Amino acid sequence: MQGKMRQDLYQELYTVEDTHWWHQHKRAVVRGLLQRFSAFGRVLDVGAGTGKILAELQANGWQVVGVDGEKEAVEWSKKRGLDVKLIDLQQKQLPFKEHEFSAVMALDLLEHVDDDVEVLEQMQRVLSDKGVVVITVPAYQQLFSYWDTMLGHKRRYSKGELDKKLKKAGLKPLYVSYYFCLPLLPSILVRWIKRSSTKSSQQATSDFQTTPLSFISVPLLNAYLWCERVIMRFATLPFGLSVVAVATKKS
Repeated sequence: MQGKMRQDLYQELYTVEDTHWWHQHKRAVVRGLLQRFSAFGRVLDVGAGTGKILAELQANGWQVVGVDGEKEAVEWSKKRGLDVKLIDLQQKQLPFKEHEFSAVMALDLLEHVDDDVEVLEQMQRVLSDKGVVVITVPAYQQLFSYWDTMLGHKRRYSKGELDKKLKKAGLKPLYVSYYFCLPLLPSILVRWIKRSSTKSSQQATSDFQTTPLSFISVPLLNAYLWCERVIMRFATLPFGLSVVAVATKKS
């Protein structure tokens, strides 16, 4: 079973992911890792959401396909002119042939499904022999909050836990790192304040809403995140709000 995101958040996601610092940084990290580790070609996004990164990859010449388990996500992706199919993400087989894709992504998807290793195994099956899997997940189970409930999360991950699950699914990790280092502590504080003042996840406001100080904080944050991406070209990061991994088939 897939954890369901609160329905009103789909339209917000479609609207803000073009410009919000969190979405921009995540996509830039993923694009950088694809350029570094992947042969150019056909890419599958498992849990495509509203499709922004697929639209960017398609604009740069990639052949893109997406699947998602939520009707609302598929409808918003199709507004971008994308080939995104509605499927049960916890079904036994993705509806694609073996070795069909040079890259397979699951960006903030594994935390939504009951059996994350089974999904990874299916991603491994449709991956070409020299292709790569790119995964992003939220970090630290201790940070599970109203925001995770709103988004339909079942769990959060440590770097070591994601590494182990990749290996269990028949994949060989090439790069595993935390990211969003600097926003970690402010995010903990904001969520603690909101959790203390909000009765339920149905009443809570989105963490992606802008604040009165955004005109000051966002340019500074974007400058920092650019530096974080530079560092990630040469090293892994020791902590952060999220985990990102690249893996290939075991030889």
